[in-house]
Amino acid sequence: MSNQVEGNLAVKETATVRSASVSLKTKLFYGIGQMGDSIPYNVFYIYFLYFLTDIAGVNPAVAGVVSLIAVLWDAITDPIIGHFSDNLKSKYGRRRPVMLISAIPLGLALFMLFRTVGVAGSAKNAYYIITSMVFWTAYTAYVIPYFALGAEITQDFDERNSLRSYASVFMYGAVLIASAGPMVIVGKVVEGGGTAQEGWAMVGQVFAVTVVLIIMTCWRNTKGTELELTETEADGVNIFKTYAETLKNRPYRIIVASVFLYALGFAIASGSFIYLMSYNMGLDEGTQSMFWVAVSVFSAIWLPLINWMSNKYDKKVVYISMLSLLAATSFLFYFIGFASFTMLLVFTLFFAAGNSTFWTISYSMIYDCSEVDEFKFGKRREGAITSLVSFFQKAGSAVGMWLIGIILATTGYNAELMEQTARATRGILSLSTLIPGIVIIVSALIVVKYPLNRSRFKALQTAIEAKKNGENYTTEGFEEVL
Repeated sequence: MSNQVEGNLAVKETATVRSASVSLKTKLFYGIGQMGDSIPYNVFYIYFLYFLTDIAGVNPAVAGVVSLIAVLWDAITDPIIGHFSDNLKSKYGRRRPVMLISAIPLGLALFMLFRTVGVAGSAKNAYYIITSMVFWTAYTAYVIPYFALGAEITQDFDERNSLRSYASVFMYGAVLIASAGPMVIVGKVVEGGGTAQEGWAMVGQVFAVTVVLIIMTCWRNTKGTELELTETEADGVNIFKTYAETLKNRPYRIIVASVFLYALGFAIASGSFIYLMSYNMGLDEGTQSMFWVAVSVFSAIWLPLINWMSNKYDKKVVYISMLSLLAATSFLFYFIGFASFTMLLVFTLFFAAGNSTFWTISYSMIYDCSEVDEFKFGKRREGAITSLVSFFQKAGSAVGMWLIGIILATTGYNAELMEQTARATRGILSLSTLIPGIVIIVSALIVVKYPLNRSRFKALQTAIEAKKNGENYTTEGFEEVL
C-alpha cells in the first residue's frame, strides 16, 4: 500500500545513502574539526563575561547585555548561514568552502575579543559588542557547515553515534585547552612581570592561531566526504519557506525545544563556575585550572559508556537518563554546598556525564531528523536542520548569560571586592546549581515525546529509497514520526 504525506513534493535532489562504516581517518579528522568549534565557544562562554566585569571594568548588568546582544546576533546568523550552505553551487561542495573561508576572520576576531581598550563608557561597550558580533558571525560560518557535514558523512543510525563520539573526544580536549589554558597563560604572564590585561591579550593571540590551524586541518582532510547531490528540478529557494517546512518535522521540534533549554541551563552553570570558585570557594588560578582539567577528563571517560549505551539501548533513553542525573546532582549540591575541592570534583563527575551525553547524542538525534525532512519534502537540508537548532541553542545561551549578569547585579555582586556578601555568594551558588538544574530537568522531560528510534528510522530509510526509485512505499512502522 502506498501512502504519501500531504504536501509532499517530487524529489528534487538525490544522493547516495551512506550507511556503511565510516573510516577511522574520516572520524579522526572530522573529530579534530570539533575543536575549531569548541575552543572559541568555551573560551567565550567560560571567560568573556568574567573578562568584561573583572578585567575590562564593565558593569555586570551591562556586561550581561553585551553578551546577550552578541549571542543573539550569532543566533540570527545561524539560519542565514545554514540556508546559504544548503544552496551553495560550488564544484568544491556546499560545506567545506564555507568552513575554509571562516578560518581567518574567526582567528582575527578571537584575537581582538580579549584585549582591553583605552576608552570608557559607551565607546568601550560598543567595541566589545561589535567585536563579539564579528566573532560570532565567523564562528557560525564555520560551525553550521561543519555540523551539516557530519549528517552527510553517514546516514547510519548507530554510526552517527560513533561519529559524534569521536567528535566529542576532541571536543573535551578542546574544553580542557579552552578552560584551563587561559588561567595558565595569564598566570605565566603575571609571574613574568606583566599585567592581567596583557595576560588576556596573550590568551587571544594563542587561541586565534590555534583555531585557524585546526580549521584548516579539518578542511584539508575531509575532502570527498560530502554527498554528491544532483539537482533535477528548479528549487525556488525561499529561506522563510525552508525553515517553516523544517518546523513541520515533529521529532525535530521536540529536540529543538530540548536543546534551547539545555543551552540556557548550561550557559548559566558554566558562566557561573569561575565566580563560584573565586568567591564562594576562594580557589586560586592553578586550582581553578585543575577543575577544568577534571571536567575534560571526566567527560572523556564517560564517552565510551554513553556511545555503548546509546547503541545497545536507545539514544532517547540515555539522553533523558543522563540529563536527569545531572539535574539531580545540581539540586543536591545546592543544598549541601561546596565545602572542599573534593566535593567540587564529585559534582564535576556527574556534571560531565550529563554534558557529554548532550553534546554527543543531541546532534546524532538532530542528524536523524534530516531523513524525516527528506521524506516529507524531498530535499537534503542538513544545513537548515543544524542551523535552526543552533539558532535556538544560541538563543538559550544568550538568555543564560544575560540572566547571570542580571542575577549578579541584583544580589549585590561587586567585582571590586575581594570578598562578596553572603547574599551575593548565595546567588552565585544558585546560578551554579539550582537554576540550571531546574532548566535541565525540563529539557530532559520534553524528550519523552521524541518518536524516532532505531526500527522507525530504518523503516523511514526504506521508504525514502523506494520513493527515490519511483516505487510504491508505505509509512508503516514510522507513522508516529510523522
